[in-house]
Amino acid sequence: MEENEKKMQKTPWASITIVGLLVVIIIVLIGPLNTLNSVFSNPGRPFLERLTPQQLEEISNLLVFYIKGRTVLALINTGLLLYLIAIYVGIYRETKSNFSLCLLLFSTTLLLYSVTSNPILIWLNGFQEVNILSVFNFLPDIFTTLASAILIYLSRQ
Repeated sequence: MEENEKKMQKTPWASITIVGLLVVIIIVLIGPLNTLNSVFSNPGRPFLERLTPQQLEEISNLLVFYIKGRTVLALINTGLLLYLIAIYVGIYRETKSNFSLCLLLFSTTLLLYSVTSNPILIWLNGFQEVNILSVFNFLPDIFTTLASAILIYLSRQ
């Protein structure tokens, strides 16, 4: 009992830390999001040909910031998910339960989502032109769908 109580006391700090990091990330992103909103405040598609060179340069800088941010977050997520998978492998080896196996599969699909949505992988794949209909662009969403299906399966049991 004492060990469980100690574990429960440590858990809120981890949650508070994660929520705090998310708040900091959102605060950092508010400035660029406001700039994008002011540039694209007209409804409909953005008419890039109507923008001034200064506005185009600002959009270019925001895109670089966005790609760098996505890359860093994807790398952090990949590291966290690898650690989580290692934990679930250990739990599954001890218990051999279906629930642990599903958690392992869920974490693996999230890892695959994190890897396939990372801009570094897209760049390494040779994504040099705008090709929206590429199958590679759908991979992260396919892994999200699989992860959701696994959670539904776990919830229904």
